[in-house]
Amino acid sequence: MAQTEIHKYSAGEKLNKMDVDLIEIELTTTAATHDTGDVIAISEEISNAVAVNGGRAIIQSVALLNTDDSVESPAMDLVFCVDNTALGTIGSAPSITDANFINCVQGVVNVSNWLTLKATDNQIATKTNVGLVVKAASNSTSIFVNVINSSGGNYTPSATSSLRLVIGIVKD
Repeated sequence: MAQTEIHKYSAGEKLNKMDVDLIEIELTTTAATHDTGDVIAISEEISNAVAVNGGRAIIQSVALLNTDDSVESPAMDLVFCVDNTALGTIGSAPSITDANFINCVQGVVNVSNWLTLKATDNQIATKTNVGLVVKAASNSTSIFVNVINSSGGNYTPSATSSLRLVIGIVKD
């Protein structure tokens, strides 16, 4: 059973040591058609997601920015992992082994509420109040994210750099 040091810090000390951060990363994909269930991006590193090696954080919000010049804005599952384990190959269904799945995956956030800010490009989707607790590997301050198309349709980005992920995170 995990041991928690609930009284290690006073409430004021705990609040004063927490750090809120906004981290932005580019999600690398392929300029090809991704069917429903296909991996869109694999094992993208989110550097300094936690304050210390092996530390924990709470993902509070996520936003996806799509600069693709099409109207495709599919629902996407963001699969957060403790280490650099890919769920599979970009453009294919996930092929992660059971052992890697158990040792890697920490949670999923689905993002699907797209807003188009300009006629056929510049879409944004946001998920707030996520509350997903994540942990880095014992020798790292990074966590990793894989992205899967969960839209029920195809997604065909016109460039490998069409997607950006912005994560609001509270570091412990």
